[in-house]
Amino acid sequence: MAIIEPFALAIGFLLSYIHDYVNSYGVSIVILTVIINIIIFPLTLRQTRSTKRMQDAQPELKRLQKQYRDNKEELNKKVAEYYKENGINPLGCVVPLLVQMPVWFALFRVLREPLLFIPKEATLFSKLQDPLSVLFYGMDLQVPASQINTWTERAPYILLILLVVGTALIQQNQLTKKQPKSNNPQQQQMQMIGKVMPLFFGFISWTLPSGLVVYFLTGNIFRIGQQALIVKLDENQANEEKKENEKKKTEEENTEGPIIDDSRKKRKKRRRK
Repeated sequence: MAIIEPFALAIGFLLSYIHDYVNSYGVSIVILTVIINIIIFPLTLRQTRSTKRMQDAQPELKRLQKQYRDNKEELNKKVAEYYKENGINPLGCVVPLLVQMPVWFALFRVLREPLLFIPKEATLFSKLQDPLSVLFYGMDLQVPASQINTWTERAPYILLILLVVGTALIQQNQLTKKQPKSNNPQQQQMQMIGKVMPLFFGFISWTLPSGLVVYFLTGNIFRIGQQALIVKLDENQANEEKKENEKKKTEEENTEGPIIDDSRKKRKKRRRK
């Protein structure tokens, strides 16, 4: 795809630039993955928050669907009103994902075919032509685990894939552990897909260059920390809003107190007269 080429060339240049400093292909991939995830963090933040809002809205949406199941027009109207009142954008978790897609595809292509996108004058380009010079914990990151001959040599590759599956499950659990069990078939289907995806990534990792598997693992670990940070930020924001509301409520009660007392005193004076 033509739109991917500029991103792939830029990523290839950045990968070779990082390698000049760390002199390790595997470490270069790790650092590159972290840099890209930091750059797209604002988009990921919006996507994660939008996803969480949609998940939190499911009980109310289910109630509306049950209440207006015989009136689709009124249901759509009530759902739209609910979204507006709670600041929910149904496309909020899709648009950031679409924006990130070119970067992900470009990174995928660079790690799958690095010699096509890394500058020929770069040190990394010449090293990649000799697999023994770019080994990472005994692994040739340019080949998949499926192409390794013996199971003994496959051991580090298999461990890497298992780590990808494990971190993906942890990441998925972060998003779903607070969700109540739902009888909604669509919601159940989404939860099932979420459980199957980590296994799917483990399956495709068996046939993909191991450099991509390092990218998957690094991305998963980064997003685990990232999601924990987002949840912490949201909790702090919610606590601050709660304290602010309690403060306003207390100020209103204090303001109304003297007025009530004054009115009582006036009534007592009238009775004495």
